[in-house]
Amino acid sequence: MAGKILSYDAPSTEEIAQQVGLPVHEIIRFDGNTSPHLLPSTRAAALAEELARIHTYPHGGYPRLEEAIANYAGVSRENIVLGAGADDLILLVTRAFAGSGDRVSIANDPTYPMFHIAVWIAGAEIGDDDPVLTICCRPNNPTGELGELPSARPLVVDEAYFEYAGETAAGLIDDGVIVLRTFSKVFGLAGARVGYALAGRDVAAELNQRQHPAPLSTLSAALAIAALQSPPDVRPILEERERFAERLRGVGYEPLPSHANFLYLPVGEPERLADQLMKQGLLVRPVRGGIRVTIRNEQDDERLLAALQ
Repeated sequence: MAGKILSYDAPSTEEIAQQVGLPVHEIIRFDGNTSPHLLPSTRAAALAEELARIHTYPHGGYPRLEEAIANYAGVSRENIVLGAGADDLILLVTRAFAGSGDRVSIANDPTYPMFHIAVWIAGAEIGDDDPVLTICCRPNNPTGELGELPSARPLVVDEAYFEYAGETAAGLIDDGVIVLRTFSKVFGLAGARVGYALAGRDVAAELNQRQHPAPLSTLSAALAIAALQSPPDVRPILEERERFAERLRGVGYEPLPSHANFLYLPVGEPERLADQLMKQGLLVRPVRGGIRVTIRNEQDDERLLAALQ
């Protein structure tokens, strides 16, 4: 990376609207792989108890959230490490295992850019020769592929899109596997920045010692607890994904099979196409060899289809 990190973030909706000369409400984001709407669990009532003590620190940590995650994931509280989104945990795990002179293997290509950034920050190098850590994304971002798990250990499995695929490596946490998940996707809490890792007890204890104190806002923790009390039904998104994929094939595109809430469309000039769509208020994510499109709802997806035609 030659000492440089290119931001993976995107401009704000307001900035895009000003740039392309459209009202904010006409900008539709297909670039973040987040929920297209608020979930019923995201409500002000979920915050009332924490707002009453917002003037204090979260002394004693987040036992209620850890218990809720443990019940959801089928593990013990001692297997859980909390972080401010999965990115925080990617950085934490990478620097815990790797440092200067070490190699980290990244299984998928292309894949989530934060893995490369985390390795760079840790001072390590990317390579498959005797790695101290292997990272894979499953389902993979941006392709949506649900590939085979690498046999290497220790292994980090980013399961940001686990709920859409229904397959997990959580059963392998006592075999050198660390699973990373987020509340940003299916639970619709991207702005709250809540993630968690599942690991064997000794590994989780070591990671918790290396994690900074109070990594979550107490308000974010309260929203995550409310979300776990009523997990959303992913079937409407999966049905719309398949419907939209078929519509895209009907106009000449060839989206890859996906196990997530997005589609990868191979195209010849991803940046150019993304720029053309942005001028119409439609934001997609250009990646190497194609564009990644978040599944939203039929109305929004049909507007994107019309623009692609």
